[in-house]
Amino acid sequence: MIFKVVGLGHINVVVDDLPSAVEYYKKLFSAKQVQIFPHFKNIGFAKSAGFMQFPEKVDVTISFLKILHTSIYIELMQYHSPIGKEKDISEKFSNDMGDIGHICLKVDNIDDAFYHIKNIPDTKLITDHEEYRPYKIDDITPAEFQFIDNEAENNQTSKKSVCDIVGKIRYFYFIDKYGIQWEFEQGHSDIGE
Repeated sequence: MIFKVVGLGHINVVVDDLPSAVEYYKKLFSAKQVQIFPHFKNIGFAKSAGFMQFPEKVDVTISFLKILHTSIYIELMQYHSPIGKEKDISEKFSNDMGDIGHICLKVDNIDDAFYHIKNIPDTKLITDHEEYRPYKIDDITPAEFQFIDNEAENNQTSKKSVCDIVGKIRYFYFIDKYGIQWEFEQGHSDIGE
């Protein structure tokens, strides 16, 4: 491969009302709005986004928000022209195919994060079951996973380290008002290379 991925650029969300969406993500993630491009009409932008016919008619307002204490940016876009089609976001399940499954953000206090999300309007947990909460992943054994690299696979210290990491993970899923599924996770220190 002649190129390499060097990092995450941003997470894009297309919204119907930008000011409302900015306020929503400020509350949801303690994000801070850092830039806005009101009624951005740019032919190069429009063509890169795939609007090859009448790119001069594309009108979009774009705002970037930074999630505090991270290097993660959310790019919110409200298209004034052309207007996109709406998807039914009333139901989403963890095993649905297509789109992004979920976006995971690490948190330092999973219980506080859970109660915060439960109290954000227009945000729902992945299930409304009364017993849903952040659960700890059950302990696993080295036999339950494999490293692709043979040397790591044969290193019992590395295998045990992954078991220890997985045994500390607690997480939960929620769906924001735009139908994006997020995960808040605590305890996952690495993937285990």
